[in-house]
Amino acid sequence: MGSSSGIKALLVVMVVGVFSTEVQSVEPPEHFVEQVKTECHFPDGGAGAGAYFLHRYFWGRQELVRFDSRRGTFQAVTELGEPDARLWNSRPEVLERKRAELDSFCRHNYAIGEPFAAARKLKPQLQITPMDSEPSSHHTLLVCTAASFFPAKIDIRWLRNGQEEDESRVVSTELIRNGDWTFSIQVMLEALPERGDVYTCRVEHASLPDPTSIQWEPQSDSARSKMWTGVVGLLLGLVFVVPGLALYLKKKKGTAIPPPAALIS
Repeated sequence: MGSSSGIKALLVVMVVGVFSTEVQSVEPPEHFVEQVKTECHFPDGGAGAGAYFLHRYFWGRQELVRFDSRRGTFQAVTELGEPDARLWNSRPEVLERKRAELDSFCRHNYAIGEPFAAARKLKPQLQITPMDSEPSSHHTLLVCTAASFFPAKIDIRWLRNGQEEDESRVVSTELIRNGDWTFSIQVMLEALPERGDVYTCRVEHASLPDPTSIQWEPQSDSARSKMWTGVVGLLLGLVFVVPGLALYLKKKKGTAIPPPAALIS
C-alpha cells in the first residue's frame, strides 16, 4: 500500500492476550494516518487450535484490508482495500509467509512468555455484599466479588444450603481489567432468603490449591431490630453528650485560677 510523501507510517505491533485476555491498544495521535497492526488472539486460554493471527492495515483510522489466519487470505474491509487484497492474494509467497506467522510469531512468543505468566498467581480477594430490593419485596441481591486475581480464568458458583443455585438466577459481570495485570469480577444471585439459610460463594482458581468459599446468612428480624436500636441509642447518646461536654469545657476555660496561698499578703 502506498503512502503520501512526508507522512511517516506508524507500526503498532500488538500481541493481544497472553492467555484468554485481550490488551486494548491506545489510539495514536491524529497526525498518524497510516497504521499496521499485528494481533495474536488466544481466546481459549492457550496457543492451541483456537489461536489465530490478524494483520490489519489502516488509513486515516479506517481499516482497509486485513489478513486473518482463520481464512488464510487477505480480505478487503472497504472498497479502497480491494486492490491490495487482490494483489497480495495473487502472490503465493506473500500468502505462505503470512500463514506461517501464526506459528512463527504468535505461538513462538506465547511459548516464551508462558513460563513467566504461569509462575505469577495471585489469589482472589472475596467479599459478599447483600443489597436489599424494594421494601415490599423479600428478595435480596447477593453480590460475590472476586478482586485482584491472576490469571484471568476463574469459576464462581452460588450455593444455598450446600445445593448449587439455578443458573437462571445468577448473573455475572464481564471480566474487569484493573490495569495492573490483575482482574476482578462480580457474580450476583437473586435470593429469597429464609431464616436458617446459608448462602455460599464458591471459587475455583489456579492460585488456590482447593476451591475456597465464603458464606452469608440472612439476619433475623429481631437481630435487625437490635442493630437499629443500638444505632439509634448511640446517636441519641451523642446528641446529649456532645453539647454537655462542650458546655463543660467552655465553663472550665472561663474560670479564673486563684494564686498560690504563699503569694497572698
